[in-house]
Amino acid sequence: MKKFIVMLIVFCFVLSIGNLAITAEEKYPTKPIILLVPYGAGGMGDTTARLIADKIKHILGQPVVVQNKKGAAGIVGTTHFLKEKADGYTVLILCSDAIIVPLFQGEKEPLDPGKFKYIGSYMSQERVLFAQMDAPYKTWEEFVAYVKEHPGELTFGSGCDLWATAIMKSVAVEEGLKMKYVVFDSGADASAAILGRHVDVCETGVGTPAYQSAKAGKLRILIDLSPGTVPGFPDVQNVIDKGYPFAETMSYGIVLRAETPEYIREIWENAFKTVMQDPDLINKMEKLGLTPEFVDGQEYEKVCRGVLSVKDLLEYIKVLEE
Repeated sequence: MKKFIVMLIVFCFVLSIGNLAITAEEKYPTKPIILLVPYGAGGMGDTTARLIADKIKHILGQPVVVQNKKGAAGIVGTTHFLKEKADGYTVLILCSDAIIVPLFQGEKEPLDPGKFKYIGSYMSQERVLFAQMDAPYKTWEEFVAYVKEHPGELTFGSGCDLWATAIMKSVAVEEGLKMKYVVFDSGADASAAILGRHVDVCETGVGTPAYQSAKAGKLRILIDLSPGTVPGFPDVQNVIDKGYPFAETMSYGIVLRAETPEYIREIWENAFKTVMQDPDLINKMEKLGLTPEFVDGQEYEKVCRGVLSVKDLLEYIKVLEE
């Protein structure tokens, strides 16, 4: 009889633990959530994060607060995120190229993609090179010729994309071009630099103020650093069209820490998928020149792991410089 009672107590205890787990899952989220953007305000990571936060809060039933923590091409904010609790109350906007940023900063290894649990991605972004309308070069070929004739005089600005910057450097080495390079904290900062004539040419993504200025006829697009077509500019050729071997498309997504319980990731992925079907959100993103498209967490993880192929680009630059 005593043995039966002990077994009954153990059974009830195990059952109660299971019920507690189910209750815990049902209660998430119970407080405001931080959507961390590791870039400056006004760039596309920040702008789209705010659009998503405004929509997804209604599905999750809690405020989703966008917080910027810029620096070191996204590494400052990403490092901060990886020190937060893995409880689903801090999520991160992750651009696919963030995985390989350390390689461009002299580190031997990239960020470990296994440190993240992937919710999904919401858009891919073309990276393009802008110039002034009154610059002495109107085409890519004229730009190349001009830089050759004025070595070291021109300054190239980047909207916080070290991969696109490396592509430009590989082209420069191949063509024998010498320029100065400046990396800004966001596409908004880079746009301000080119619009304020603080740099001669500048790469940023589609949707940024520089892109909007190009649509208004105030800036010129010299070349597409991505492999596709620039929305609104079907005649602009890309680096692959010009015979260069490397191009990049940046993918924007949302991730949790790897240790976060799977049920929280599933809650986020389902809410995220619903938000990305919202006609108002789609319309706002398309007006910016962006192409919204939901990709689930499993597929987005493949995208982020795929960027490790950038090692081929770095090796290519090294060989060209020898």
